[in-house]
Amino acid sequence: MGDAATAAVAADADAAATEEVHKEDPEIVARWYQLEALERAMSGNTVAFLDTGAGKTLIAGLLLRAYAHRVRKPARDYAVFLVPTRVLVEQQARVVEAHTDLRVSKFTGDMGVDFWNAAIWRRVVDDAEVLVMTPQILLDNLRHSFFSLQDIALLIFDECHRAKGNSPYACILKEFYHPVMNSRPRGPLPRIFGMTASPTDSKNLLQESYSKRIVELENLLNSKVYTVDNESALSEYIPFATTRIVQYDDYIIPSNSHNHIKSCLDRLQEKHLEVLKANLHGLSRKNAKKGISKLHKAFLYCTANLGVWLAAKAAEIHSTTNEQFLSFWGEELDKNVEGFVRSYSEEVYRELSCFSKRGHIGEDFAADLQDGLLTPKVHCLVQFLLEYRHMQDLRCIVFVERVVTSIVLESLLSTINQMPGWIVKHIAGNRPMFHNQSRNKQTEIVDAFKGGKVHIIVTTQVLEEGLNVPGCHLVIRFDPPTTGRSFIQSRGRARMPNSDYVLLVRRHVF
Repeated sequence: MGDAATAAVAADADAAATEEVHKEDPEIVARWYQLEALERAMSGNTVAFLDTGAGKTLIAGLLLRAYAHRVRKPARDYAVFLVPTRVLVEQQARVVEAHTDLRVSKFTGDMGVDFWNAAIWRRVVDDAEVLVMTPQILLDNLRHSFFSLQDIALLIFDECHRAKGNSPYACILKEFYHPVMNSRPRGPLPRIFGMTASPTDSKNLLQESYSKRIVELENLLNSKVYTVDNESALSEYIPFATTRIVQYDDYIIPSNSHNHIKSCLDRLQEKHLEVLKANLHGLSRKNAKKGISKLHKAFLYCTANLGVWLAAKAAEIHSTTNEQFLSFWGEELDKNVEGFVRSYSEEVYRELSCFSKRGHIGEDFAADLQDGLLTPKVHCLVQFLLEYRHMQDLRCIVFVERVVTSIVLESLLSTINQMPGWIVKHIAGNRPMFHNQSRNKQTEIVDAFKGGKVHIIVTTQVLEEGLNVPGCHLVIRFDPPTTGRSFIQSRGRARMPNSDYVLLVRRHVF
C-alpha cells in the first residue's frame, strides 16, 4: 500500500467507527500517540490537544473501556460523554457503541428533558452505563440534584475549548467540580478527559496568548494537556490538506445599478411598513415590522455581496408557501404577520426579477457580472468548482457565514449547466424553527455525502466542529474563518490525501 493510501486509512480509522464496529481490537489498531494519551488519561485528568482527524474520539473510547468495570451494571456510577451540540450526540454515541460493549443512552433537548423530574430520570438511566448528552442537560440535572458528581466515574468533554466564561461546560466545573475539589475533606470526583483541536477560539490571535489559554484550560478542567510536539509527527497518520489562496476582484455591481436596486428595495420596505400601520396593531405590527426590516437587510446584503440573482432567489424562497422556508432566523410568525411578510417578499422577488430577464444564469458569466446578477466572489466560487468538473465523485464542503447564503448558493450551484450533475445540499443550524432543518435531515444529508449521493454541501459553522464527514476532497471558505479554531476545524474536514483547503480572498487585501 502506498504512503498516501496508508495515510487515508489512518485518517479515517476513527471515522469508520461511526459506520460499523471494528473487527480488530481498537488497542491493536490505535496509533502510538493515542496509546500514549490513553496512558496519561488513565493516570490523571487529561486534555488531548490534537489536530482534527488525529483520532481523539478513539482515545475516549479506549478510556471508556478501561473504566468499564466502574460503570457496568449493577454498579451505581455512570460515564458521561458531553458534546457541545445536539447534532453530535448521535454521532458520538455510535462511536462509543462501536468501541465498547457498554450500554449507551442519548439525551438532547428536543426529547423534552426540561420537563423530566427525578423519578423520570432515574427510570430512563436505570440500565444505562454511558450517558451521551449536551452539557446544558447535565448542568440542569446537577442544579436540580437529579445527578451528583459522585454518580459519575468518568466525565468526557468533547470540544472542551468551549469551557470558558459562563458556558455550560464552565458552569459544571465552577459550580460543582471545583467546590468539591476544594472542600475539606474532599469528596469523590470523576476522572476528566477533554478533547480539542484548538485551545482558543479568539478572533484576535495576535492578542491572545496560546500558552495563557492552555493554562486557563488546564486549571478549569484540573487537567494537564497532552499533545504531539509538531505537525510532522502526525503527518504519517493524517493527510493534511494543502491550503490555497484564491483571489477575486474587489468590485461590486455598477454603482448606478446598485443605487437603483437599493432605492427600489428601500421604497418597497417603506411601502409595506405603511401598509402595516393601517392593518396591524400591537405585537402583531411590531413583529411584522421586525420581520420586514430583517428581510430588507438580508436582501441588501445579498444584492451587494452575492448579486441580484441570488437576492431575488432569497426573496422567492422566503415567499414560498413551503413552511420550511418560513424564517431565516427561526422566528415563528402568526398567520396575520406571516401574510404581510410573505407579501413583501413576493413583491421584492418580482421587482428584482426584472433585473435578470436575460435568460438562464451562468450562460454568459461576463454579462452576469456586468449586470450585477453575480458578484465577483460568487463567480470566483463557481469558476473554481468548475476546475474539478472532471471529478464525478467530488466531495466538497463550502463554508459560509450566513444561513441565507447557504440557502441561495445551493440554488445557484444546482442551476449552473456546466456542473457535471453534482448534487448540492445546504446544512444550516438545527435549532427549533430555525429554517426547520431537523437533526435527522442533517444526518441524512451527511450520510448521502459519505455515500456519494451528495457532492457539495454548503454549510454554516455547524459542520466545523466534530461532525464526521470523511472522504472530503475539497473545503472552500467562501467566507473567511473568524477565529483560529474555525480555521483549524474547517481545514480538518478535508481528510482525503492530496485534498485542498481553499480561502477566497479579495484581491486588494494583499
